[in-house]
Amino acid sequence: MNENLIGRCGLYCGFCEIYRAYKDSRELREELATKHNCSPEDVRCEGCQVIDLCGWSHETEWGKNCKFLRCLESKHLQFCYECSEYHRCTMFERFHEICSGLGIDLRQNLQMIQKGRIQEWLACQDKKWRCTECGNPVIVSYDVRNCHWCGKELRPGGEA
Repeated sequence: MNENLIGRCGLYCGFCEIYRAYKDSRELREELATKHNCSPEDVRCEGCQVIDLCGWSHETEWGKNCKFLRCLESKHLQFCYECSEYHRCTMFERFHEICSGLGIDLRQNLQMIQKGRIQEWLACQDKKWRCTECGNPVIVSYDVRNCHWCGKELRPGGEA
């Protein structure tokens, strides 16, 4: 499994709309380019572990401009759990609450990563965020309602 998809905050990059568009569909890249006022060629990312090399830069809070990435880099850390302020970080707490509404438990994810169960976690995430109809990976976002492959309606949290 691709370890570049391990988000530093505990997010799984495999369901990110930028990553999925880059990997899956020229049409989806064009839609996102229109949404974000950039060219389709700019809609690209290989995951959080290599974001500085080949990542999205058209957002103020994500991709190369990710607030978690910048915070961790300033402290010379790779993951949020390594920070002494992790359990009382308001930035992390706010994001954790948002993600919880989508069925994502950042703390649980980071615990598995911290315990060295990376491949197990990646396999679990890959399986969890697939369409039950067509079996392809889905985009998980508050504004995505259907599988971009087959059109099946997704339940809240991206699950088909």
